Amino acid sequence: MTPPAQRRSEESHVGIFWAVGRKLLIDCTPLEESEPYGDHLTHPLSHLEAWTLFLQNGIAPIEIEYEDAPRGRIMYNTQTQRFMILADTCILGDKEIVGRIISVMNLPNKNTDKGTDSHYRCSVCLGD
Repeated sequence: MTPPAQRRSEESHVGIFWAVGRKLLIDCTPLEESEPYGDHLTHPLSHLEAWTLFLQNGIAPIEIEYEDAPRGRIMYNTQTQRFMILADTCILGDKEIVGRIISVMNLPNKNTDKGTDSHYRCSVCLGD
């Protein structure tokens, strides 16, 4: 797991992410190394697997469960040749955070869609 700030590739990435306060936690894979999932290319780790690694490395806060913080995933659709950011509405409603995700993952603005998914709903959105 290389911190995204240390990646300087021009290649776009797929991956998973969280917004913990104003901090982004991202685990990603260059598109060329991604895994097929139906008509998509995706990051091989689940949120639980990545969060566990983040905890072991002192990156994620131990007082938060992986599903409590707003989170999302970026995939690439091989049929439409477009990227898709699926995320919690708490993230999608924050243009600055979305812009940082697009920048770190080197996603093309004109070729990237955004949407919600029932998997990516934080404790605030669920009303906990």
